[in-house]
Amino acid sequence: MKSKGGFAALTSILVVAAVAVAVFGPWSRSPRQAMQAVLPSAQALEPASGGSVRSFDLTAAPATLELLPGLQVPVWAYNGTVPGPELRVTTEDLVQVSFRNELPDSTTIHWHGVSLPNGEDGVAGVTQDPVAPGHKVTYAFVAPQPGTYWYHPHQNPAEQLDRGLYGALVVEAKGATKAGLDQVLVYDEWPMGAGQATPPPGDDATMMRYGVYSVNGKSGNGIGPIRFTPGQTIRLRLVNAGYLTHYLHIHGAPFVITGFDGSEVSGGPPTDHALPLAAGERLEVEFVAPAGPMVIRAHDPSAPAAQMRVPLVPVGQPVPAEVPGEQDSISGEVLDLYNYAAKVADPIWPSGTAPTKSFTLKLSELMGHARSDTAGMTGMSGNQSSFGINGKSFPDTANLEVSQGDWVQITFANEGRLEHPMHLHGHDFQLLSINGKPTAGVLIKDTVDVLPGSAITVGFVADNPGWWMLHCHELHHAGGGMDTLVRYKDAPRLAGLGGPFEGSPG
Repeated sequence: MKSKGGFAALTSILVVAAVAVAVFGPWSRSPRQAMQAVLPSAQALEPASGGSVRSFDLTAAPATLELLPGLQVPVWAYNGTVPGPELRVTTEDLVQVSFRNELPDSTTIHWHGVSLPNGEDGVAGVTQDPVAPGHKVTYAFVAPQPGTYWYHPHQNPAEQLDRGLYGALVVEAKGATKAGLDQVLVYDEWPMGAGQATPPPGDDATMMRYGVYSVNGKSGNGIGPIRFTPGQTIRLRLVNAGYLTHYLHIHGAPFVITGFDGSEVSGGPPTDHALPLAAGERLEVEFVAPAGPMVIRAHDPSAPAAQMRVPLVPVGQPVPAEVPGEQDSISGEVLDLYNYAAKVADPIWPSGTAPTKSFTLKLSELMGHARSDTAGMTGMSGNQSSFGINGKSFPDTANLEVSQGDWVQITFANEGRLEHPMHLHGHDFQLLSINGKPTAGVLIKDTVDVLPGSAITVGFVADNPGWWMLHCHELHHAGGGMDTLVRYKDAPRLAGLGGPFEGSPG
């Protein structure tokens, strides 16, 4: 189970303004509050026993990115780079991030996959008001269990993340043996005009304009080789910061999956199948480096997918135009990822556990559906609302009401025609069943891709009080209303939608 970094001792980090929110209600503020934004306090925090204080500075500002040699695009970036700086820490460290907003719009930072106190989650209109241009705040939290996480805005996120605002957060185990090569690869798509690419069958029209795909902010021949020494252990951390599912084939050596989202696993069989990586998901894989070159490429013959080709080449060897057998990656098999027979060391849902709270969330498209209140929501492609949960679009969706200590079971039932990668903030969940059948492994995640016509059941322990977003991480769908909130009984809501600070989490 993920360490929550001693949450019982961290209640003092809740912003002072939360008290007034609890008194006046989740949607109102006192006159004094109307003049002051609710922001992360980052106060009275210490590292867990044995941890260190790790401080970072991040500034969000306009920049220019060279996606391809000769192709420069305007972006928004953290510290001038896409992805932003890789933040690498150790379990139990106190992570302090001093964040300055130099964008023309307000923004936040959400720490995707990290179970932290509610006031540090960075969700505009739910846990904080957005940070205004020219202002500075500090986020602070204790690093969770080892794994691959990432950070991005949660104020108008579909637009802001799309401009390049994202970066990786890597948590390493204290004292663990390090891989010979540990490499993060962040995948994304860029809107470069319609007609350049056809998205995967069944995807929505919004994705038609994504004509350039990238890895670590580079595309095509702008992607340099990863150099390795034959015989060393290689760990690859794969992060999908985009909106399309990418099917990634590691060609040249069998590998095992060692991590799903932010949870380590063991015991899985070696494979050479393509890996489906949905929006918001992370995978960690390990293998022993061969004597010759390798390649990571998409299991997809389209031109944009070919732009994501990553060569891995031994030190001192030339970069080949093609690795022997590379074309097999386009027609090879795809792994049944959620039935991968690996296990976490510490399951969070013991066999035979009966839920104390159960919810079924029916996911669907609601084109033309009107909300009763659209405050703080941007919508998708100019539509007032496009997507829903149980026939409603956020903020009209019903909260999932839980109490501390509840065993919570959620079934995501996709009744629409699009896939929906559903992401829960502040908690991890264990995959329990797919279409009514128990999964082959014991996997813990925070994002799960629900395909059309399928149903996936997950379970988690309600052990982190607050108000938490649960939403589709194809953020156009979230902007169109596929969001809800997990609400703990008696927990104050720290911020409200819209208002003078224009909080817009979807």
